[in-house]
Amino acid sequence: MGIRHLMFLTATMLACGSYAGLAQTSPSPCGDSITVSRADTLSSIAERCDTSEAALLRVNPGIEGSGDLQAGTQLRLPSGLSSSQQTADRLKSFARETGNALMGMAQELGSSVDDLLNENPDLQQRLRQLGDRFSLPSVDVDKAQVSLSPESGMAGTSVIVSASGLPADAGVVVGGGAPRSAYEVLDRARTTSDGTLQTTLRIPEWASDHERFVLTIAADDGSWRVRSSPFRITGMKL
Repeated sequence: MGIRHLMFLTATMLACGSYAGLAQTSPSPCGDSITVSRADTLSSIAERCDTSEAALLRVNPGIEGSGDLQAGTQLRLPSGLSSSQQTADRLKSFARETGNALMGMAQELGSSVDDLLNENPDLQQRLRQLGDRFSLPSVDVDKAQVSLSPESGMAGTSVIVSASGLPADAGVVVGGGAPRSAYEVLDRARTTSDGTLQTTLRIPEWASDHERFVLTIAADDGSWRVRSSPFRITGMKL
């Protein structure tokens, strides 16, 4: 086990068990929350609401980047959380960072996460406790694959979206948007008992404003998300 990863995991897990509080934040001119609009980014919201991207990520631990934003949903702002809510959300963020570090460690060792945990039962137990405590999404989602057919076309093109490695029998939303910006829900579906999904949707006309268009499959509650490779927009609208 690499010393860098071991130190990070130890510090993070200690923080999850004993983190005491967060610094107070200044009120936001946008209030306690803001409704995400199509093509919003963390940067544009931070500028609009006089805050920072880091602060937005800190109080919205389910968000890791602009591509995780869903149009029409509420994004919490730093001033909109009580001290206890901020502490709980920060702990969830620490727990997710622990999971990411574990996957990075497995890659460096040329192993799988499952093998690494099986060889370190104490670590496996601690991580399981964290997952149960904070309701973290299954690591199997990281193995999910999403494919599109066709992979390019004009706005208005019908595309078959196929995915595997998803949680079984789960309600999902299928959204689309420009890379690294908020996505808009285009369809709702449910995965099969073996964690697969296939649905057909139409690339919206407003996608012609972009050269590339990413399809996102996400849990109904936003606890996990997987993305396709960008669909390349060609020509004019149909």
